[in-house]
Amino acid sequence: MVRSAYSSGHPSVGVGAGNTPAVIDETANVNLAVSSILLSKTFDNGVICSTEQSVVVVDSMYDDIKAEFIRRGAYFLNEEEKNRVRAKMFVDGRLNADMVGQSAYGLGRLFGVNVDKKYKVGVFWCL
Repeated sequence: MVRSAYSSGHPSVGVGAGNTPAVIDETANVNLAVSSILLSKTFDNGVICSTEQSVVVVDSMYDDIKAEFIRRGAYFLNEEEKNRVRAKMFVDGRLNADMVGQSAYGLGRLFGVNVDKKYKVGVFWCL
């Protein structure tokens, strides 16, 4: 089905059963969208691949969405922190297994990023 979508001539986003992107546009209920994404990501700290791995936000919603993520306990990494994470995300060309099931605080400790225990998730915000 993904192959068909990609060859349809229309913009498409194809994924498997998990690791899906969430797309938030002007019609979204911001509170519900952000709450649902955070609940999905935190109930088991992402152990299984059934949660959103990325969020695509239309430009006009950017400020509202980011503010809601912050209000609900998301920690946005700065550029230096992103580089620390990138440096330890892979070990010998493979995803670092020590990341699996870690809280935002645990991931911060693993990556050398000071993340307070109050934060629910860590976010790489890319434009």
